[in-house]
Amino acid sequence: MSRSGKAVDVSVIIPTYNRAGLVVEAIESVLRQTALPREIIVVDDGSTDGTPEVLASFGDRIVAVRQVNHGVGGARNRALAMATGRYLAFLDSDDTWLDFKLELQVASMEQHPNLGFLFSDFLITGEGERTIPRGLQTWFRHPLRWEDILENMTVSSIQCLPEKEPIRLYCGQIYRALLSEPYVLPTCAIVRADRLTSDIRFAENVLRYSDWEFFARLARTTLAGFLDLDMAINRGGNDRPRLTQTSNAVTTEQRLRMIDAVWKTDRVFLAVHAAEVAGVEADQWLSLARARVVDSEPLAALTALKRWFGLGLFRRWKMALVLAGCAIVPGSGAVLRVIRRLLEGKVSVGTAEPRTTQTETRSG
Repeated sequence: MSRSGKAVDVSVIIPTYNRAGLVVEAIESVLRQTALPREIIVVDDGSTDGTPEVLASFGDRIVAVRQVNHGVGGARNRALAMATGRYLAFLDSDDTWLDFKLELQVASMEQHPNLGFLFSDFLITGEGERTIPRGLQTWFRHPLRWEDILENMTVSSIQCLPEKEPIRLYCGQIYRALLSEPYVLPTCAIVRADRLTSDIRFAENVLRYSDWEFFARLARTTLAGFLDLDMAINRGGNDRPRLTQTSNAVTTEQRLRMIDAVWKTDRVFLAVHAAEVAGVEADQWLSLARARVVDSEPLAALTALKRWFGLGLFRRWKMALVLAGCAIVPGSGAVLRVIRRLLEGKVSVGTAEPRTTQTETRSG
């Protein structure tokens, strides 16, 4: 049992791939919880390092499953099929939880049975000992105002653990907001298992955004809650294995795939927000054109610009015109690559681009 003698009806899902050292820290952070979960399911997605031996050392404290490498979406779906808990909590194998995470989140969900899922903020640790609080604030260019993000928003005060002050819980619809930004880090989320349907699963065979798509599909049918408190630690520096290096072009293509798969198939949503969906899509086609220019693929850049033009939204026509010129002029891609490297050299952790292109590894 946990240190407080409490337990919660939660299935913890941890996908992992070639992170034998880091996954130990992730599992131990679950075992330190003030309220222990029903089960910890760790899916080893075909690791080639010492992960199987490390997982075996935990004995029956975890349920360890090994499968042929199928990607983070497939690993999480495997665990979902096995889970028996009333709640589902996700933890990436290079992240950790603060000790009170499960106890507080389950208590909040019990107090608000209308919520289908709940998520929180997190700490970011980088190289050395630097720690950044309120990690979500570093993902986006502008400060977050949850009263604007959560539609039909209500705010209630939740009593935290005895040594903590009451915290704010924002509740409402987040489906529309997720069209533009990935507000939910899986490591910080807990889901009511009975709100999942057969089509609410993680996309498989994709390198990016399976978690973003999962929570968008879930938010389409249920209310979300945000606890305004850091409850997990995300390794945001360069000290973790980066298992996939995805180009900007591929990342943008997968963002477009997600928009097609979720919001553009939602006729009810489109009836009201079609222009908003088209605007987000148009921006992504321009981003793809820019990425293709940088990669010295002029024909692909012009194809992306053609798709942008077909949407009939011309508010960024100057950018489109510049990109078209760059696609036509030989050598433009090389010049842009140099400029990009110079600009990237000036970006620090605290002023990084928003995590709309968050790294999603092959196995969390």
